[in-house]
Amino acid sequence: MQIGDMVYFWTGRGSHGYAVIREFKGPLVLLDPEPDATVGSDANSTYWIPRDKGVPRDQIDTAPAIWFTNF
Repeated sequence: MQIGDMVYFWTGRGSHGYAVIREFKGPLVLLDPEPDATVGSDANSTYWIPRDKGVPRDQIDTAPAIWFTNF
């Protein structure tokens, strides 16, 4: 994985879809989700986990695990 790669992500709180890697922040990856990505319960009108906090690397390009709890 590197900045600019298109990846599939999931958060465990319903958000999932395709996104472009924007930045690596320690163990997390900040993403720019595609417009058709599904927004789950980890978002509000100004904040969305994949875009603003990041997704763990093991939640990128892997099958979603709905029982997983995000950080």
